[in-house]
Amino acid sequence: MGRKRKDVTENGELDMTPMIDVTFLLLIFFMVITDLTQKDLAVLTLPIAYMAQEDKDNDKDDRIILNVDKHGALLWKGERRTLGEIQVILKNQKNLYVKKMKREGKSALVDIGEGRKASKLFILLRADKDTPWQHVQWLMTVMAEEGFYKLQFASSLYLTGKEDGGWIDGEQENLGGISVEEAKLTGKGS
Repeated sequence: MGRKRKDVTENGELDMTPMIDVTFLLLIFFMVITDLTQKDLAVLTLPIAYMAQEDKDNDKDDRIILNVDKHGALLWKGERRTLGEIQVILKNQKNLYVKKMKREGKSALVDIGEGRKASKLFILLRADKDTPWQHVQWLMTVMAEEGFYKLQFASSLYLTGKEDGGWIDGEQENLGGISVEEAKLTGKGS
């Protein structure tokens, strides 16, 4: 038989070494996980949308986040990718989603007519406000080819009033934007 481990020292004190080891392992684990989740969101200057709505109800596991920087570079999980690589990634993500939904007893595809199926998995597209539209258009074409029709564009909500130099006369009414005061009253933009 093996030797019995003593958890209590000669003086009757508890040995804290295993507890400290576990604490450091947990700390390292959470630091790594936090870093991985932040890679989905590149540092971009998002365009302002006057009627933007907050993304509240969507399950984070049911979406893919793609970033396009101001030079048109495609970013996936913090790494630059080509359009061809993005197409392969989308295909793989759709297959993984189909398997996940099958395990849950749900359908991952929806019929869009003419015998075609589209993925219920949606894409959150985060494009810098200075990105040439052509790069976004190419990406959207690849999404459509792979059967992704659910798309959200990330944006910033315009929340300043004329007193801050934000509104030009009549702009608020024409664009449907809201002031900071309206946002506070209605709960929008918070």
